[in-house]
Amino acid sequence: MSSYHEFRAQTRRRRRKRTFRRAVFVLILALILAALAWVITFIIQKITGEEAPQSGGASSSISAPASGSSSEGSGGAVQAGWNVVGPVEQTVDATITSPDYRMIALPENGRVDMSYFANTMIIGDSISQGFWSYNTDIKDIVTLCAYQSCGPDTIVNNGQLKNPQGERVPTQDDIAAKLAEKQPEHIYVLFGTNSIINLSDDAFFTYYEKMLDWLQSVVRPDAQIYIQSITPVTPEYEAERAMFTQDHLYQLNCRLAQMAFERGLYFLDLNTALAGDDGYLNPEYAAPDGHHLDQDGYRAWIEFMSSHTAYSPTIPYLLGSPYYQAAE
Repeated sequence: MSSYHEFRAQTRRRRRKRTFRRAVFVLILALILAALAWVITFIIQKITGEEAPQSGGASSSISAPASGSSSEGSGGAVQAGWNVVGPVEQTVDATITSPDYRMIALPENGRVDMSYFANTMIIGDSISQGFWSYNTDIKDIVTLCAYQSCGPDTIVNNGQLKNPQGERVPTQDDIAAKLAEKQPEHIYVLFGTNSIINLSDDAFFTYYEKMLDWLQSVVRPDAQIYIQSITPVTPEYEAERAMFTQDHLYQLNCRLAQMAFERGLYFLDLNTALAGDDGYLNPEYAAPDGHHLDQDGYRAWIEFMSSHTAYSPTIPYLLGSPYYQAAE
C-alpha cells in the first residue's frame, strides 16, 4: 500500500515538473517573439525614419497630414501629403523632400461662379492666350496678360512681345499696369513650354524664381497666386521634340510644385484636367499642332479652375458647393 502511495506521489511530482517546464518554455518563447518583434520594428523605423511610439499611448508618425495641415520639423524639412490643401505656414528654411507634384497639388474644392474671374488675372504665354482667342466663358471677364513665345525670362527682362490683341508691349510694364488698375485677388501663372526649348532647366527655374520675387512684391498683400503645371502634349509632338517627354515634364512639374510650396503659393495640376489616361494631351482637347488647345480644352481648363480654388470668404461659391454660404 505504501508503495502505491509513493508511486502516486512520484507521478504527481513528475506532472508538476512537466507543467512547470512547459510554462517556462512558453514564457521564454513569448519573450523571444517579443524581442524579435521589437528588433524588426526598430530596423523598419531606422530605414523609414519613423520615430518610435512615445510613452503614455501617444505616437508620432510621418503619415500624410490631415487636410489643411502639414507636418514640419524644427530643422525645416516638411513632408507633404496627398491631402494637403494649399500652402501652409512654414519656417524660413522650410523644404520638402522628394516631392511628387500630385502630392502638393490643390485638390477639388467648392465650385465658383463665373464672377470669380472678374477678380482674376492670368499670366502666361500663347497657351494662355487661348482664353481670349476662343469664345470662352471668361473671355470678357478675366484680366489676361499672355504673350506669344513668352517665358519668365522675358518678364524679368521686360522684353516686348505680342499680347492677345497682337500689339507688341513691354511684358513686365504691361503686367504691372494691369495689376495696379485691377488689383486682382486671384493670379494664375503658367510658363514652361517656350523655356523648355530656349533655356536649360536650371536657367528656367532661376528666372521663374526672379519673376515670382518681382510679382509677389507688386501684388496686393492678400492675393492668391496659383502656379500651374506645364501642360501635356500629344505623342506626335513628343516624338518630334525630345525635351517634351513625359518623364521630363514630370520632373519639371515636381520642381514647380516644390517651388510653389516653399513660397507659400498654390499649385494646380492641369494634367488632371487636360491629359488622357496615357498621360498625353487628350485628343479631344488638342489643337492640330499637338501642343496648344482647342476650344474644348479651354472649357475643361476653366471647369478645372472653377472647382480647384483655395478657400476664401470673398469667393462666390455656387449653391451646393462645400463652402457655399448664403448671403446674410
